[in-house]
Amino acid sequence: MFGAPRSGTSLLSRLIDAHSRISIPFESHLFNQWLPRLDSYGDLSDPARQKRLVSDIVRLGVVRDWSPRPTPEDVARHVKGPGFGAVANAVMEWAARTAGKPRWGEKTPQHTMMHDEVLATWPRAQVIMIQRDPRAVAMSWKQARFHGNHVLPFAKAWVRHSQALDAVERKLPPHQRIRVSYEALVRDPETELRRLMAFLGEDFEAQQLEFHRKDSSYDTDQRNLARLRTPVSADSIDRWKSGLSQYEVRLVETICAETMAQRGYDPSPIGAKPITEARLGFARRVEVPVQRVAGAFKNLKGFVYLSRDLQWAVEQLLSGVFPEP
Repeated sequence: MFGAPRSGTSLLSRLIDAHSRISIPFESHLFNQWLPRLDSYGDLSDPARQKRLVSDIVRLGVVRDWSPRPTPEDVARHVKGPGFGAVANAVMEWAARTAGKPRWGEKTPQHTMMHDEVLATWPRAQVIMIQRDPRAVAMSWKQARFHGNHVLPFAKAWVRHSQALDAVERKLPPHQRIRVSYEALVRDPETELRRLMAFLGEDFEAQQLEFHRKDSSYDTDQRNLARLRTPVSADSIDRWKSGLSQYEVRLVETICAETMAQRGYDPSPIGAKPITEARLGFARRVEVPVQRVAGAFKNLKGFVYLSRDLQWAVEQLLSGVFPEP
């Protein structure tokens, strides 16, 4: 599943995970967290090196926050073959088998920007791409527990993720990819779900619309979690109109104008006067860094992830296998 952060990937994953045959656990961050570190493990055709990677992913990766949490032995039993791909596949296979389901999906928004690596690992994957109004994305993102509160980096990230979705669409044949808009999904969830399930070769199940009644742990921020515990609603479509300031709306529309037009999102009257380049430069150099520092203190989970990253780095140094810079 590909899409920008805060574009509805969590909602869509919960709707599909509620199907009796498909498991979609919380974000894995397998590619963005572990591919850059693979040089530290050397040749993964060596079972001992591959085993060490499995152990580190389970102990120090985002997978550690899954509920239930796998053990290295759990994942190792599903490893079929050498290499990173076999490990990534084993993590997801463990999640599906633990849920008692024959199929699985993976949802980490950051993987959208690594679609080449993901699709090289899973070349036969069926890809669902979700898009959402960038103003709504920016408002949701700034309310999240991570990053700062300034909408400028969110708007730029939305453009990059939108371009990545276009690249995926060009790369894959029609039978292997499908697009869905967040707005269409929340306005008519059953129609959109029926379309998506047909694409996946599965029957739509009414219980999917009752996903919010499912007693499951999903490790996201409290605001997002609260919404995932309520039925699908279209109320969030225009919430940005009261949740963003006029300056923020103008900023997002200035940065995203071209891509918004391509996606069919109409500009607002507020955005008729674009932000000047000088004002954008001030926002980038001054406003964003200040708010990013302030926002770091509300992201307690980020400090947990940072401590695990530091633990990983220390363990590599002590073991003498840390790669040369």
